[in-house]
Amino acid sequence: MPLPRRRNRSTESQSDPRQALRSRAETIARERASQAPEKLESLEVGFERTLHELRVHQIELEIQNEELRRTQEEVEASRVRYFDLYDLAPVGYFTVNQQGLILEANLTAAKLLGVARGDIVDQPLSRFVLPEDQDTNYLHIKRLFKAGGPLEWEMRLVRKAAAPFWTCVEATRVDDADGASVCRAVVSDITERIRARQELIDAHSRSTAAYEELAAIYAHAPITMLVVDDQLRVIKVNDMAVRLAGREASEMLGLSPSEALQCSSSESPLSRIALDTITNGTRQDYFEDWLSSDAAGQPQQQCLLISTSPMQFEGRKRALVCAQDVTELKRTVRQLASALAEKTILLKEVHHRVKNNLAVISGLLRMQEDAHVSVEAKAALAQSQMRVHAMALIHEHLYGNDHLDRVNFAEYAQQLVSEMYAAFAGEPGRISLEVAADPIELALDRAVPCALILNELLSNAFKHAFPGERKGEIRISFREQAPGGLELAIQDDGIGSPASQGDPKTKSLGLSIVRILTTQLDGTLDQETCAGTRLVLRFPGAGARRLA
Repeated sequence: MPLPRRRNRSTESQSDPRQALRSRAETIARERASQAPEKLESLEVGFERTLHELRVHQIELEIQNEELRRTQEEVEASRVRYFDLYDLAPVGYFTVNQQGLILEANLTAAKLLGVARGDIVDQPLSRFVLPEDQDTNYLHIKRLFKAGGPLEWEMRLVRKAAAPFWTCVEATRVDDADGASVCRAVVSDITERIRARQELIDAHSRSTAAYEELAAIYAHAPITMLVVDDQLRVIKVNDMAVRLAGREASEMLGLSPSEALQCSSSESPLSRIALDTITNGTRQDYFEDWLSSDAAGQPQQQCLLISTSPMQFEGRKRALVCAQDVTELKRTVRQLASALAEKTILLKEVHHRVKNNLAVISGLLRMQEDAHVSVEAKAALAQSQMRVHAMALIHEHLYGNDHLDRVNFAEYAQQLVSEMYAAFAGEPGRISLEVAADPIELALDRAVPCALILNELLSNAFKHAFPGERKGEIRISFREQAPGGLELAIQDDGIGSPASQGDPKTKSLGLSIVRILTTQLDGTLDQETCAGTRLVLRFPGAGARRLA
């Protein structure tokens, strides 16, 4: 029959253990006797008593065995829990004596060191400490045994076949079963923590260096810089602002930007612009304001070129105001503008005088033409007069133009063709003209040769394409041929010209001039087949610019 469990251990534990055991055995014996009664009438009274005692003693032994079995189960459960809590803990446990020998270590400690647990016990702890950290370890253990604990320190341990690693040691001094003082230490791998801490330190160092660099840039920037808060008060100024305003930084703080820089006008736009930047977050670039200054007792005005930019600090809106003294620049610009105006007037005067001189030459040629009777001489002088006029017309366009180095060749061609038509066409309506010129500006070194070529080719067309009363049409075109190239074409539907017009051996003065000018333009002159004559000049458009 199985033994019942104890029902009131607290009560039994308060009485004599032997008496409690006897009482439990007596109770169980009576319960068994009542459940299986035996006839003992035939037994003697003394023997019956002895049998009862034997049964009670047997039950006591059974109870003790049951208690022993239960205790063994509890011990085994405790051992399992001890294994889980001690050997499989996420940290290493060490027990070290005063001589520095490891008396005990858990499995995690062995795993941290990369060795078997048997290779740790009875070994000096210093064997597993990085040489550079052994003094630190020695001093802390010595202090621990002298003063108690707990103590905490960091050191590097050596792992077999691996790099050293950082650990955090938390240790205390206790007495073992024999009364000897030992060190109980908890060791944690903090390599990642050290790495993260070092990264934070490095990041902080970089941030500090960057902040110091930015602060130095702000303080020593060669332009005036002010930081303005949302109440339109100056809260920070750099050295350049102090020098520009001619007052101490403390005197500028709390003022509006206009007041801080002592802007001359009561309606200075600086404060208004700064407020707009703070309120709406708009960036303002390059507006001018004037600052009153007093140099050597003489009141002066300084021109500031100001820009603003929105910024935020700790959730509050700010404006960065940057100002640069451009007084000297403004003065230089005015001087350059004045000098440029003078140069422009002089150049216009030069072109005007060149045009007048060419007009004088043209007049002399006309007088010479009138003095000659020979038809050939008159024609040669008239041709020379037209060439001079073509050059004079270039200078006239330059004189009347805002640009003294470029000519709108389309406008020039229209005027030259009109004047040549009036001079050569004869009977009105007999020869019609069509000019198709793109609005392209030519540099002076391109415009003059091109104008003379146009003059020569158009003169030839008027003189030779339509003999007698023959009617016809002349077409002039000027356009971009390809990127970087220009084309001037003169075409007529007259009687045609010999193919030798483009031949370099041709001894005509006009065509010789055309060939020389074509070479000067780095171009080519081609005669193309058509019902009449078509001559095409192609040359690089260096410096040319198409107008809108």
